[in-house]
Amino acid sequence: AKARLEIGVEIEGMDPDQQVARLEKLIVRLGGFPDRDLIHQITECGRLGLRTGGQALAERMCAAIMDVLDDGENGATAAERRVPLFYALDSVVKNVGDVFQPLLSVRVRAAFGRAFAACAEKDKTRLHHVLRTWNEKSAAAARTPPSSFSRSDPTAGGGPI
Repeated sequence: AKARLEIGVEIEGMDPDQQVARLEKLIVRLGGFPDRDLIHQITECGRLGLRTGGQALAERMCAAIMDVLDDGENGATAAERRVPLFYALDSVVKNVGDVFQPLLSVRVRAAFGRAFAACAEKDKTRLHHVLRTWNEKSAAAARTPPSSFSRSDPTAGGGPI
């Protein structure tokens, strides 16, 4: 519980550049395993960033996450780091607010497709879970039910991501 409280105190006094740098450090620490505590810390970074820096800081934080997801040159990012980052994105969207979903939707569809194509079968199942969650939260989900997504290409259904 102490670690969960410290992140709020730590970020409260940071300027926007420092907050984005803190988020980037947490992303690096997350690595290839969806560690709950780190995902919680990333979520809290998003919450506090939105509260202290508004939409502009939320946009910068989304860009920092998406830059890592889009980094196709780094083999570790392509295979191992994307699934935990999608879990972190899922947590931010669910727990911080829907302000992050439109910010992410601009770039997340292509990153999701690359992650799905590159990951192991067990991770495909995990990514489908994340996708279902996003579709359930989205108003667009009413137009595109999750059942329309192909097992081989989950982005083919044209859902919200």
